[in-house]
Amino acid sequence: MSTPMDPEDDGIGFTESYQILARTLRTWLVAYGIGAPVLFASQPSFSKVLEDPKKAEGMIYAFLGGVVIQIIATFIYKIAMWYLMLGCQKPAFKSSLRYRLSDWLSEQLWLEVLFDLASMGLFAWATARTLLLYLAP
Repeated sequence: MSTPMDPEDDGIGFTESYQILARTLRTWLVAYGIGAPVLFASQPSFSKVLEDPKKAEGMIYAFLGGVVIQIIATFIYKIAMWYLMLGCQKPAFKSSLRYRLSDWLSEQLWLEVLFDLASMGLFAWATARTLLLYLAP
């Protein structure tokens, strides 16, 4: 039986954990990006902050932007995984540019982290802005 640090470990346990965590984070980010504005708009005290279009516009764009980033990231990785799967089914496809780009993309953790940090940054800014305007005299 292999241990997590065993060089003969095939990484399947880590892969499954990564997939669950990535899916969970993406779900939470999208849910927050949609849910937070709905929550703010449904509370009378917060909805007053959102009544001024000049103040609300940036916050709305930030929440929507964070959700759009997650949707685009999911779309990009979905396509890449399709091409990688196709390469497994049709070995000749592995020489195609689509496969090689997808393989490269699948190994670039920094890009996935960038998508997530961008969404979190937009959500944090929009949430902080909403709370600061709510607390302002």
